[in-house]
Amino acid sequence: MMLFRLLGGLRADLALARERLRDRGPRDTLLWLRSREAPVTFQFAKYAALGVITTLVQVGAFTWFSHTLFPAHDYLVEGGIMPAIKERHAIFSNLLAFPFAVLFNYVANVCFVFTPGRHSRSRELALFIGISFATFAVGLLSGPALISRGLDPWIAQGVLIVTSALLNFVCRKFLVFLH
Repeated sequence: MMLFRLLGGLRADLALARERLRDRGPRDTLLWLRSREAPVTFQFAKYAALGVITTLVQVGAFTWFSHTLFPAHDYLVEGGIMPAIKERHAIFSNLLAFPFAVLFNYVANVCFVFTPGRHSRSRELALFIGISFATFAVGLLSGPALISRGLDPWIAQGVLIVTSALLNFVCRKFLVFLH
């Protein structure tokens, strides 16, 4: 049922874009699709693209921390690293990388996806970070639970990324920013 509603919304947004292209031409349509007033399907596409870049920021910061401050890879230490220390260092590195990724994501979303102004800037940022941290914590804690129940780690990670992206988008669109 929900899939049909999503497909119907996608079809309506594509029809709206085609109509705009026909009436106003390609340049105006591209400007409109890049704007914050774009239909939700195109907003989500921009949001997802920024999510990929944010993931690269997170992974880059994690890599730096897990190779410098908190070694979490066996090849960094002769004889390897004890598993408990490796796990703890990976968590520390993720926690330190999180602020870099969330601040980048906030600025990028304000610039390209959502319209700020529903709340004061400080409240908006606090809500944005709170929602981000909640979904990050769920992912950090539920990954091992899914894996221990037999799910392949890559599939578990994929499920968490997709559900986190959808939940973050909905919360940000309807709770943090103007819509």
